Amino acid sequence: MTGYFGTEHQQALQRRTHENRHVIAATPGLYNAGRFVGVDDPDQLGWDTMRAMLERDGLVGLRMISPQQAARHFALFETAGCRIDTWDIFVGKPGDAGSMAQAISAASLPAGIAIQRPLMGAESADTRSVQKFLAANWLAPFPGAMLVDQPRARTIVLEDENGAITATGHTYFPHNAHSPFSAHAWIGLIAVAPAWRGRGLGRLVVALLVHAAFAGLGARRVYAMVAPTNEASRRMVEGCGLHFAPDLRGGVAMPVDAARFTR
Repeated sequence: MTGYFGTEHQQALQRRTHENRHVIAATPGLYNAGRFVGVDDPDQLGWDTMRAMLERDGLVGLRMISPQQAARHFALFETAGCRIDTWDIFVGKPGDAGSMAQAISAASLPAGIAIQRPLMGAESADTRSVQKFLAANWLAPFPGAMLVDQPRARTIVLEDENGAITATGHTYFPHNAHSPFSAHAWIGLIAVAPAWRGRGLGRLVVALLVHAAFAGLGARRVYAMVAPTNEASRRMVEGCGLHFAPDLRGGVAMPVDAARFTR
């Protein structure tokens, strides 16, 4: 069972990604975004392949590409009638982000907050609750099969005294063995319930994920993607020792009239 969730389009992308996961793992230039099939080396794939992906999926996500690649390939997508929603990349190393995250995660949890037990299954009630929480906070959800804890993935869920979700986050390894980023763990799906914002829960979740990625999953680096205008998220990841990487870019190419795929 895979636990697809979201709109019809979102579920179709999740299904295609899951069914092609072995192809993604074997193909230089592709990465597994969970939500869709992504590109981390557009020069390897070429424009014809990416144009076919755009026509098939209605979007193409690119990440961990150089500014030079972004300039060339974003322009091609724009000539094909797309806009590019961009994200800045923040990277952390074990010596700075790992140490800082360990110190933050070792501190006492805020009063009334607990770490929820690991998700029970791809289509279990607790996993579906996390997916609903992500969607309610304008984040495109992952399929349940990717949210459940695995040897190379962790989901962190914080809850209040009544068992309601207060914050979430996830880490896993999107990039295949052909990629220079194969040992980089992505930190994302960070969402905080409106009533709990401004109390440091987002920073705590990021710290727990960074610590899990380094200490539990064997990551050599971690990275997060932040929209250029999202100052709160920027402060959150910087507060856990991640630093802006000016040599890396991320973006999603979509038709100009399409809604933003995720926050």
